[in-house]
Amino acid sequence: MKPLLLLVTLLGAAALHAETWNGNAAITFDGTSTLHDWGGKVSAQPFKAEVTMSGDKPVRIVSTVTVKAAEMDTEEAKRDENMRKAMKVTEHPLIVGKIDAKFSEVAAAGTPTKLPIELNLLGTPQNVTGTISNWKLSGNKATFDLEFPVSMKASGISVPTVLLFIKVGDGIKVRASVTLTKN
Repeated sequence: MKPLLLLVTLLGAAALHAETWNGNAAITFDGTSTLHDWGGKVSAQPFKAEVTMSGDKPVRIVSTVTVKAAEMDTEEAKRDENMRKAMKVTEHPLIVGKIDAKFSEVAAAGTPTKLPIELNLLGTPQNVTGTISNWKLSGNKATFDLEFPVSMKASGISVPTVLLFIKVGDGIKVRASVTLTKN
């Protein structure tokens, strides 16, 4: 009986295979202040996603997504200068998101709805959960939108008050339009 169990286990393991998907993401971020709302954009560096498949169904996704903090752009030079200073981009030039999730943790009824992310800002890792929408899988291409909140305080980002009364709100809403293409 034990050899049969071993054979079934080995056959099940053989059905698993890893696929590499190329990824890119266009990212926007929005915040508030006592004066007005503000926002900006940045692109992630091209990245790879390792997807473990069982037959034609994904079972795990592992990826590291990197953003160059100095490339964040709010289309206002002085605000960008202050943002880069507050984010200490010289000391911490990269924002890194790490994903290592079982697909069962990501998907409800086969459609992705959430994504756990270890986000590293200013050298401080924190766990955030992104919400996935507009999921589309067509042939060798998957697209989706991802949204997650970031607390500047929890991230160690300190923005000084301007003119004694203009304060930046703590919460930043991050949105990414992601495209994954199978190699």
